[in-house]
Amino acid sequence: MPKIVFVCTRNRFRSPLAAAILKRELAVRELPGEWTVESAGSWVHDLIPPTTEAFIEAEKRGLDISSHITQGIEALDLDSIDLLLVMEQGQKESILLDFPKLHDRIFLLSELSGPAFSIPDPYVSKEPSDVIAQEIETLIVSNVDKITALAQRNNHK
Repeated sequence: MPKIVFVCTRNRFRSPLAAAILKRELAVRELPGEWTVESAGSWVHDLIPPTTEAFIEAEKRGLDISSHITQGIEALDLDSIDLLLVMEQGQKESILLDFPKLHDRIFLLSELSGPAFSIPDPYVSKEPSDVIAQEIETLIVSNVDKITALAQRNNHK
């Protein structure tokens, strides 16, 4: 059973949305097999729900993130992760410093479409949350085949 984890800074906007979008795409496309899709964050201090903006963006897309509670990447069983998709280059670098064994299983979400770029945190960049949510959705929808292929490849290692 392949396991895919999305990571953002506090696990309150980008990564919970990304996980919900991928779950929807796996169901809509009726991809065979069982999939585990989760999200986590760096710098998670409290176990709290997603932001109001995350709920709004999820609702626009018919997604339910009401049961999501933040979790830090350190709470995960890293050996069980087949694919780790991060939002920012700094997150990738930081995770690889702490967990070098993930080097062949970690990618920027944007890397799957071409040149890598960081997907900004709307609370830091002040970019509109709807624009960032749309970017995440577009990257996932257009790369489901790549995402699942990478996860399946690593699941057999």
